Amino acid sequence: MLSKKNILVLAAHPDDETLGCGATIARLSDEGHNIQLLTFTDGVSSRDTDGNRNDVLGKVKNILGLSSYSYGDFPDNKMDSVPLLDVCKFIEENVKVKPDIIFTHHKDCLNIDHQIIYRATVTSFRPQTGDNVKILSYYVPSSTDYNPVNNFLGNVHYNVVDYKDIKLKCLKECYDEEMREYPHTRSYENVENLMKVWGSEVGLKYAEKFELIREVLWRFYF
Repeated sequence: MLSKKNILVLAAHPDDETLGCGATIARLSDEGHNIQLLTFTDGVSSRDTDGNRNDVLGKVKNILGLSSYSYGDFPDNKMDSVPLLDVCKFIEENVKVKPDIIFTHHKDCLNIDHQIIYRATVTSFRPQTGDNVKILSYYVPSSTDYNPVNNFLGNVHYNVVDYKDIKLKCLKECYDEEMREYPHTRSYENVENLMKVWGSEVGLKYAEKFELIREVLWRFYF
């Protein structure tokens, strides 16, 4: 029986969490873990100001199985204009329980907000005596891949064969306006194809892939 873990998902914008690790969130929720989502921007897309993406987070919570969510009002695609200390304070004030595992953006994402959230993550959760939090970076189609020199290693794979359809359902019902026609990298076809490719790398039908940023092992388990 797996022990219950506290999982923290950090996402610059509502939709990043689903694109980056939606199937893994659904799996971890199904396993009984406590999952908090924290998003940062005001939810107003720089491409479309007709609606607020934070309005759909309640629906995302129900589909993916989040335990809770919180969101900020930092300016969309302008987080480089915000002092890093303010972003770190927002994390400190809104994280409800000490996390065991953190999912966050990759440092090489092209989107500037993603870069800031990565920096805020490793700053806010600097190693302290007694801490053993695991930090994993996720891949966001049309951001991580758009940096031609990104170094996303992808050395951790989560089997999501039973949860990939939940990820696609969440994108369709909550973020359809953010999706594009194939062969755009942020298309339904490509999102599913990525899970297939990542799964095939390790002998699985579908997987989501992450880069391990830090893990402290206090003892080995055999």
